[in-house]
Amino acid sequence: MSSRIRNTALGLGMLMLFCVSAANAQNYAAPFLRMGVGARAMAMGTAQTAVANDATAAYWNPAALHWLHKFEVAMMYTGGLEADRNYNYIGASLCAEKLGTFGLSWLNSGVTGIGQYDQSGAKTGSFDVANNAFQVNYARGLGGGFALGLGAKYLQENLADNTGFGFDAGLLFRPYDEMTIGFMMRDLAGEYGDDKVPYEARLGLGVNPWKGVTLTGDVSAVKDEEATLDVGGAYDFHVNDNVSFYLAAGMNDLVETEQANRGFTAGFGFGFKSFGVQYAFVEEPQAFLDQNHRLSVNFYFQQCNELRSAMGTLKRKHHEDEMMCKSDGPKEFIHRYIFEGNPSLKLSLELLRPEVKDSIASVWMETGGVVSFPGINFATGSAEITDEFARVLDGASKLINEHPEIQLLEVQGHTDNTGSDAINNPLSQARADAVRNYLISRGVDPSRLVAKGYGSSKPVASNTNEQGRYQNRRIDLVRIR
Repeated sequence: MSSRIRNTALGLGMLMLFCVSAANAQNYAAPFLRMGVGARAMAMGTAQTAVANDATAAYWNPAALHWLHKFEVAMMYTGGLEADRNYNYIGASLCAEKLGTFGLSWLNSGVTGIGQYDQSGAKTGSFDVANNAFQVNYARGLGGGFALGLGAKYLQENLADNTGFGFDAGLLFRPYDEMTIGFMMRDLAGEYGDDKVPYEARLGLGVNPWKGVTLTGDVSAVKDEEATLDVGGAYDFHVNDNVSFYLAAGMNDLVETEQANRGFTAGFGFGFKSFGVQYAFVEEPQAFLDQNHRLSVNFYFQQCNELRSAMGTLKRKHHEDEMMCKSDGPKEFIHRYIFEGNPSLKLSLELLRPEVKDSIASVWMETGGVVSFPGINFATGSAEITDEFARVLDGASKLINEHPEIQLLEVQGHTDNTGSDAINNPLSQARADAVRNYLISRGVDPSRLVAKGYGSSKPVASNTNEQGRYQNRRIDLVRIR
């Protein structure tokens, strides 16, 4: 990460801390802004600053919008609230490729059926009170494992015809694949009618110590109130390629304060190919408010961004040791040096040659006649070959030209299962054509190459996680004869 980007991130953090010390807010203003949204998030004790991973990220940490899908919608309904209260949320995120990710949300809270009485005490009717927060967000990756998010909101209340505004800002840093650190400021310099909205500061840590396990904790503090701790965890597992399930639990306000008591939370959810359903049971930190139930429905589509870590996985050494223990036969060697992303196909296959001149045939035989290029980094929805992949194809073209015994290769294009067949099939064909044309431009005889797109019909890994989808987004060179 360049010093310019690092200085920008550090400068934003200093600005947030300055606002913490400089703000002057009354803590009774707009409490509905701090009640939390999303069934999964609430089930995990509201500790979401570092791990929010759906469209509710606009609320928990706008920087987390950077790792969402291309288009995603989250809706939440709250039942069982005391005092005839209601509290509902809808949010959407849209990834705009190189521009960043945008979010739009509406948070609604209020009380219904408030009685109206005349001077004699007789009820003459009833009325409702509604509070609304309309918010727009923007998030962008800064490189080096950093992401930045900003948000602005417009507040409106119908009883006294109050309006107001607020600003949110967040940072995410992923030092390792298994660890994320988040910092978020809610309602910087916010106002609601004649009142100042109290800011809320949150610092969170999320870790993934084992497959499918997420553990997270947030230290949070509202202006002029004691800091407290929220903790939670979730276990995700996949039933099959199209169905997943999770269990979650947590504690909000684990450190009891004068303002709040410890509250227990728990929930579960099902995820399907393009939508998910989630439930949470929530004990309110304020004891007199008792408990409530949150129900969320999420819709999600093709993935756009991924927040990459700064230093890779903490498990890398174990993985490399495991690979070194394997037999160094041709298939394993190709898998280690090509499938893992080595930029020189030519070097990999040249090193496999025994003394026999025509041994290249045995190499293709041992690998099943297939050499794969997973995660070749076409831009989303694009068939344009990147510079990185071009360097790999340069090596491939030289190798093919050096071995005329390879008479016919099929260039196969493959995608993961996000998106419809109507999109994936022509896209995979366009990518296969682009690779074939590139190889021809490097001197390979066109009669030795055919191109065919298979869409998502031939996965080599599960599409239920990012690693599997990465492996499925690939080009294969398959020897026909």
